[in-house]
Amino acid sequence: MTAIDTEEVLALLRSVGASLCDTFWQLEPVVELDEMAAAFQRIDGAASATLRCALAELYPHIGWMEGEFDGADSHDEEAVALLARGEYWICDAIDGAAQYLRAMPNWAMSLTLVREGVPVFVAVFDAAHDEMFHAAWGGGAWCNGKPVRVNARESHYNGVVATNHPPFAVKQPAAVGRAGLALSAMLPDVAAVRNLGPTSLQLAYVACGRLDAFWEFGEDGFNCLGPALLVREAGGTVSQVDGAPYRLLSADIAAGPPRVHASMLLRLQQVLAG
Repeated sequence: MTAIDTEEVLALLRSVGASLCDTFWQLEPVVELDEMAAAFQRIDGAASATLRCALAELYPHIGWMEGEFDGADSHDEEAVALLARGEYWICDAIDGAAQYLRAMPNWAMSLTLVREGVPVFVAVFDAAHDEMFHAAWGGGAWCNGKPVRVNARESHYNGVVATNHPPFAVKQPAAVGRAGLALSAMLPDVAAVRNLGPTSLQLAYVACGRLDAFWEFGEDGFNCLGPALLVREAGGTVSQVDGAPYRLLSADIAAGPPRVHASMLLRLQQVLAG
């Protein structure tokens, strides 16, 4: 398998992130849906193309995963088999596109290297606030060169937690229902529930102890698979809500320090069981 130069990859992300910031700080809020789609395709497309070309030149033997597997899930054996082959990059140049296009500085870049279906490197860059989170398999989790760890809370009760609504909610009605039940159950338990925008960045905040936990219903592996490695390398636990291992095509995710993760899963499983 290909060895990568971590600092080289992080420097590339910083460079593309600086260009995205130059555009962002001059951007007037884009409010119409068709205009948002066109602006996103133009801005995100250019950033993704720059990253792809640079990484292909540096690491020509590493592939590039094009888009998300529309309609595929963990029961799609063909998709699962394909995703478990070789090594490839998964990139989201602008995670939090709605915030970016509305001129809100709550977006991030994420880049993950996957080998045989397993994330082995991830970087999450909050370019607007100059915070670079990264992790490598067995190498710990870091923010701007300093090691980070999940916090030491014992349970989710009275904690500060975060969640996202199911991505592409109209395509995942079952996930929307589960998300509503879970939120209603968790709200009385905790001090605060927040949706802070980018899924990748919220998982990074769990990794560095700012958030006590994160959960989300709906398939969102392209944004979650790599950041899940960040949480694990910071000493946290990541799984599906039923406790099964988290994979690229998993239908939901729960992450937190080990004891917080355990108490949150118990609560979520109770409410979902009716």
